[in-house]
Amino acid sequence: MKKNGARFYLVSLPDVFILLVFLITLFSVQSFAQNAMNVKQDYPVWGRWKTVGHSTLQWGFWDIYDAQLKTPSGLYDVDKPAGTDVALLIDYRRKISKKRLLSATDQQWAHLGVSRENRKRWIKELSKIWKGVRAGDRLVFVLSASGGRFYFGHHFLGKIDDLQLARTFMDIWLSDNTAYPELRQQLIGK
Repeated sequence: MKKNGARFYLVSLPDVFILLVFLITLFSVQSFAQNAMNVKQDYPVWGRWKTVGHSTLQWGFWDIYDAQLKTPSGLYDVDKPAGTDVALLIDYRRKISKKRLLSATDQQWAHLGVSRENRKRWIKELSKIWKGVRAGDRLVFVLSASGGRFYFGHHFLGKIDDLQLARTFMDIWLSDNTAYPELRQQLIGK
């Protein structure tokens, strides 16, 4: 139908119904895909891994944090520490500032013999990712062959592409030279 040079189309009721069903389906699929992506972010893969071991770091009379080591199989091979993905979950029992977390990490790396130059560079990198913690907060570090990822609870904080930094961070707990050998033994299930 043409009126004043403009075309008008008559659409039947069944055509409108089909178009409406199509649009509803399209938006539902898009919404489902977005929700599925959010679920994937909220439940990282390490959440389904098996616990190798767990321990509590104590300082004097105070419990500082509880730690768990997880792997896909629930096993950790001390002879091939880089042979599997590993997640370290730390549940804090005390409030600790970002500055104090960075300082404690630097002290542990010094204990492991990491050069001052690397420590300074790595602390600067971590300071861009970390924040302070309170009692009840969980910090997670996942180490893989491509580097490391930090999570605050289930929420992604940041990643480390420098594999040496990522492995040296995990060495604070898993190295033979750790300052806390008892904690290490419990984490690796010995």
